[in-house]
Amino acid sequence: MPKVSHEYVIKKKEAILEAALSVCKVKPLYEITMRDIIKASGVSQGGIYRYYSDIDEILVAIINQSNANANYKQAIDAIIESSNTPQETIEKLFAFLGNYIKENLSTVGKIQFELTILFANNPKRQQKILPHITENESGQYLINQLINAIHEGISLGTFQSELALEDLFTFIMTSIDGIVRDVVLQKCYGMFRNEQALLDENRLMNTLCKSILLLLGSK
Repeated sequence: MPKVSHEYVIKKKEAILEAALSVCKVKPLYEITMRDIIKASGVSQGGIYRYYSDIDEILVAIINQSNANANYKQAIDAIIESSNTPQETIEKLFAFLGNYIKENLSTVGKIQFELTILFANNPKRQQKILPHITENESGQYLINQLINAIHEGISLGTFQSELALEDLFTFIMTSIDGIVRDVVLQKCYGMFRNEQALLDENRLMNTLCKSILLLLGSK
């Protein structure tokens, strides 16, 4: 390979990722191959392997790039700093999550959903991919901040949970996962359209937020 500048390599890798992302929007993640990326990017087979070793490295790069562009952790930190009470923190975090899902549904949302299918059918690829995805760390960061706000509210006497905290936290995580799953299925795959109204991420997260606050005894 002829010697090229660092800037050239960066631009080439970004072009490949942009092409790969376009493929991810129209084809299930677990069916995408390097051949698909080569066709979409216009890079030769020999050329693409100069920048990425395999399809899994490309998938990791796409997810991490999308997460970095969303400024996920920075936005959550700003919410924590600007909130005056634990309840305000919780309300703002759920509002942020609803907006984040809406804005990133066709990319990170769809990809994360399809990753669960990929991992369920191919544990070896899960072991290879999962440790390198920063999105998982960011998602857990939001959950941790929710849990911290709940603990703070309880310590201040603002909250008195109707449930054991372990059960409450499990309810929060499974409910968020369920909302993301159903919204992706409806908006990315066209499911449920004849059975119910169009799902709205913000309204669903707002309803979940209100339910949690009621369980915490908030007025």
